[in-house]
Amino acid sequence: MENYNKILSIDVSSRKVKVGLVSDKLELMSVYAREYEIINEDINGFAKRFDMDNIWDKIKDGIKNIIKGNKPHKIIGISSCGQRLATIFLDKEGNEIYGGPNTDMRGIDSAYLIEDKFSEEELFHITAHSPSLMFTLARLLWFQEEQQEKFEQIGKILMLDDWIGYKLSGLSFTDYTSIGESQLFDVKEKKWSNEIIDTFNLNPEIFPEIIDSGTITGELKSDLLKEFDLKQERIPIIKGCGDTQANLVGMGAIEADDIGISLGTTTPVNLVVNEPIVDPNLNFWTECHVVKDKWLIEANAGGTGRAYDWFKEAFVPYSQGDVNEIIKNFLSKVKPGAGSTFTYLGPELMAVKDQTSIKRGVFVFQPPSMIGEELPKLENFARSVIEGICFGILENYLALQQFSKSKPTTFSAGGMSKSKEFCQILANILNTQIKVPYIRDSAFIGTTINTLLGLKSYSDHKKIIRDLMKFEIFDVDPSISNEYKSIYSQWKNIKNKVDHL
Repeated sequence: MENYNKILSIDVSSRKVKVGLVSDKLELMSVYAREYEIINEDINGFAKRFDMDNIWDKIKDGIKNIIKGNKPHKIIGISSCGQRLATIFLDKEGNEIYGGPNTDMRGIDSAYLIEDKFSEEELFHITAHSPSLMFTLARLLWFQEEQQEKFEQIGKILMLDDWIGYKLSGLSFTDYTSIGESQLFDVKEKKWSNEIIDTFNLNPEIFPEIIDSGTITGELKSDLLKEFDLKQERIPIIKGCGDTQANLVGMGAIEADDIGISLGTTTPVNLVVNEPIVDPNLNFWTECHVVKDKWLIEANAGGTGRAYDWFKEAFVPYSQGDVNEIIKNFLSKVKPGAGSTFTYLGPELMAVKDQTSIKRGVFVFQPPSMIGEELPKLENFARSVIEGICFGILENYLALQQFSKSKPTTFSAGGMSKSKEFCQILANILNTQIKVPYIRDSAFIGTTINTLLGLKSYSDHKKIIRDLMKFEIFDVDPSISNEYKSIYSQWKNIKNKVDHL
């Protein structure tokens, strides 16, 4: 392994800065991960921002730690990915004016400016994204209204992954996957939308050049070579992509009619298609895949990983050992349906028009007053949380099949996929075989594949995946899957009532 060439992969997700060292054989050798802080800027909690210096310091610390612990080394390239809706504004000297995470909703105060110029349908047919308050366009207009001095200082608008590349090389580019989440991108024409830019009289010079993911954009800056104690004369920087697209490549979902389930803080469910199909109901998003001439239709089950982590922290006793092992033991004790225990913590069918509604988190179970019934224990609640997450994924999985021309091949990766028990429950609830890469940290693998393509080590994604990736297969147990059909129907019927609380 030490003789392999190595690639540094940087992933700034919804909660963590992560740096991975991956060999050119797609072996994940080392990982550094640290949580970062998101700052609330107002009492209502809508406006949030990054501490950009803190994130950059964590990226540099991650690289230093990885390099220090993995010598000898030859780094042949550095690439990255980032949470997709996050936006950074640079001034004309290249300094950060603003960095906002995907949870920054300050655009809610300026969405009316967009609605005055475009109907929901008009804007969706250009960008294939809504609601307006979530994206770069609304945030940009907020600065124009509320902080005009900063707005006039803007020299360049970057998405988070673009900014990582800029900090490494000093050069600013964007790519089709990243800028597709800005609501300033024409998804059918694959270019900045002149119509939107002209309508709001925005300076076209603030929008960076769009290039393909996997393109060499420059080299690691000389001062960083020295700071990282790298003895090489040059290290190429390869344009990365949005984190969901990196996950999809890293799990193998690259062909038309593949469905990729990215199990993170939220769970995007993406169908790969051959053309930019725009949802006529203005709900599911359409975006570019990393793979040339492939697009994605995206549904999102919402806060899956967030709900699971909350449950573990709130209910599972860490003092008794490894939490994941405890839950694994729980799952072995409890049958499907969790003893008629149902959980509603957010995962559900994507509905963008319902984004701002406040829903209740609810557990439904047999109360102690029911004589003769076995009362639920912690293990019942644990299984019901996992089943509730899987039911939310199922709703989106089924909805995407209206756009599929054949039975999809299903892939999954990400945090919760590290549990084999979870993967088996998901396969049975979806009633389909699921292919899961042995390396579940698929974002690192996806950015590494981009790097290998950029360096011309391989000619296409398909060949890399065929030659280097291995999968664990989770097949359906027909009897359990059939049982889950009835359990899901019960879950759904109760959910219809819960939604009105």
